[in-house]
Amino acid sequence: MGEAYRTFGQFILFKEILTDELGHLYRAGEFDANGVKRTVWLRLFDAKGMSSAEVNDTFEMARKVSDLLQAANVAAGVTYHTENGVPAMAFDYNASQPLSLLFEKVKEEGFPVPVDNALLIMEKLALGLSSGLVLESGGQALAHGFLHPGMVVVTNDGEGIISGFGVGESLLGLLDQPEVAEKVKPYLAPEVLVNRTAGKKGDVYSLGAILFQLLTNSTLPSDPEARTPAFDSGVMAYDEELIPDDINALLTRSLAALPENRFSSAADFKKQLDKLLYGGNYSPTTFNLALFMDRLFRSDIEQDELDRRAEAQVDVQPYLKPEPEEEPIEATGTAKPAQSKGFYLGLAAALVVILSLIGFWAFRGSGQKEPVLTAEEITAQRAAQEERIRVLATRLVDEKMQEQEAKIRGELEQSQQRIEDLQKKLQDSQRRTISQAEKKQAKEELQRQIEAEKEKQRQQEAALERERLQAEADAQKEAEAKAQQELAAAEPKTPTTAAAEAQPTITPEVLKPTPAPVTVTENQFVEPSDVDTLAAIIKEEAVKWPSTAKRARRQGMVIVQATVDASGHVVSVKVLRADETGFGIPEAVTDAVKKYLFKPG
Repeated sequence: MGEAYRTFGQFILFKEILTDELGHLYRAGEFDANGVKRTVWLRLFDAKGMSSAEVNDTFEMARKVSDLLQAANVAAGVTYHTENGVPAMAFDYNASQPLSLLFEKVKEEGFPVPVDNALLIMEKLALGLSSGLVLESGGQALAHGFLHPGMVVVTNDGEGIISGFGVGESLLGLLDQPEVAEKVKPYLAPEVLVNRTAGKKGDVYSLGAILFQLLTNSTLPSDPEARTPAFDSGVMAYDEELIPDDINALLTRSLAALPENRFSSAADFKKQLDKLLYGGNYSPTTFNLALFMDRLFRSDIEQDELDRRAEAQVDVQPYLKPEPEEEPIEATGTAKPAQSKGFYLGLAAALVVILSLIGFWAFRGSGQKEPVLTAEEITAQRAAQEERIRVLATRLVDEKMQEQEAKIRGELEQSQQRIEDLQKKLQDSQRRTISQAEKKQAKEELQRQIEAEKEKQRQQEAALERERLQAEADAQKEAEAKAQQELAAAEPKTPTTAAAEAQPTITPEVLKPTPAPVTVTENQFVEPSDVDTLAAIIKEEAVKWPSTAKRARRQGMVIVQATVDASGHVVSVKVLRADETGFGIPEAVTDAVKKYLFKPG
C-alpha cells in the first residue's frame, strides 16, 4: 500500500487544504467497498472552542435547505456528518481554492486582485446569497448568517461558490472564544456581534467586508468603532490609488453601521453592483478571473491534478471497517426457487439523450423461450449501461473543450499581459513631472491602446465561445458513434456464441446452418449492438426555458437518460450530467424529453 491516509467516518482525508478559525478543510474521498465514490470538500467544524452540540443541532434543517437550494453559486451535493462528536459538512469538489487561501496567497506573492476580478467575485457571491432568499426559515427569507472566507471557494475557471447555508448562525458562538473571535469579527455586522442573529442585511454587510478586503488586501478592524476611519483611508492594493467613487458608494451603503441604511438584501446589492459591472467603466470576464487564478495558483493546480489521479485509484480495502460476522443458521428445509416480482411490463431499453438524443431501442423477437431476468439483474444491467455511456459522453466533451480552448488561450494571455503593461505605463506617465498637454496626450494615447487591446480580447473571447459551442456539437455526434462502438465491443459473449467460435472452420462446400433468431423476452433490456434499426424520433418537444434561466444567459450541456416503452413513449427520465444545475435548467430539459415520441425500429 502507498501513502496511509487518515479517515473521518466514510471519508478518506487525502489532503489538508486549510486550517482556520472554523477548523480544518480537506480534500477527501467518500468511499465504500467498491472504491472512492466521489471527491469532496470536507469541512470539519473542530476549531478550539467550537460548540459541536450547537452545530449538530442545525444539521436537520441544513439538510432540508440543501435539498431545496440548488443554484450555480451554491455548494452542491451537500451532506452533514458527525464522527466522535466532531460535526462536518461535505460537498462536491471542484478544482478551486478557498477564498481565505486566496487572500493569503495575494499577500504572499504581492499579486493583488485586479478591480474587475474583485467585482466579478462579488457578483458570484451576491448571486449565491440571492438564491437563498427564495426559501423561508422561521417565517423569514433564508439568510446565510456567517459569510466568512472559509465558507467560500473560487473555482479555477472563474466561479464563486458559497457553502454552509443552514449552519451559519450556529457558528456565531465562536464570538465567545477569544482565540478566534478577533479573526471572525471583521466579517460580521455590528448588530450581529451583539444579537447573534442571522439576517439579510447582516449578509449584505459581510459582502461589503469581503469586497473591501479584495480591493485593499486588508480586513476591516474587529472593533466596529474603528471601521469607519479604516474605510475612509482605504487604498486600492492593485494600484495604490483611492477607491473609485462608484465602488466607494457601493461599499458605503453595504458597510453602513445601521441596518436600515444598507441594501435591503444581497439581491438589492447585486442590482447596484451590476450597474458598475456593465456600465462601461469596468470589463470583468470569467476568463480573466480564471486566468488570474491560474497565474496565482499554477503550481498548486498542476500538483492537485496529479494528486487527484492517484487518489482516484486508492485501494479502499485497508480503510473499510470489518463487518460483524453473521451467526450460522441451521437449514430447516429445502429452499424454494425465488420468484421474480414487479417485472416491468413491455420491452424497454435505455435511451441516452445528449441534447439532440442518442437513441437506443428495444426490439421484439421470437423463438425459443429463455430464462426471464430478475428485477435485480435488470437493475444491475441498466446501471452498468448508464455508467458506460455517461463516462464516454463526459470524456468526449471534455477532450473537445480542452483541444479548442488551448488554441486561443495563449493569445488571450498575451493580450491580457499587454493590457496590464499599458495600464502600468499610464500610471507611470501620470506620476512623471511633464507638462499638462504632454500628460494629456500620453494618457489619451495609452487609453486608446488599452481600449484597442480590450476590444481585441473581446473578439478573441467571442471566438473561443463559438469554438466551444462547435466543440460541444462535434462531441455529441462523436459520442453517439463511439457509444455504439464501445458498447458493442463490451457486449459479453453468450455460451452459444463461445461454443460456435470453438467449432472448426466449415468448408465452402458445406452449407452453413441458418442461425436461430435472437430471442427477446418481456422485461429484457437489449444492448444497442443487437438492434437492427435504431428508433426514429417522430415527435420532438422544444425546451421551455424558465425566465430566470433566460436572464442568467447560462450555457452548457445537459445529458439525460430516458426509458422508453414498446409503444414509443418516454416513461422516465434521469439527469446524468448538467453543466448548470440551477435556474430550473435540468428540470426544463427533463420535462421536454418526457414529451418525445419514438417509432420503434
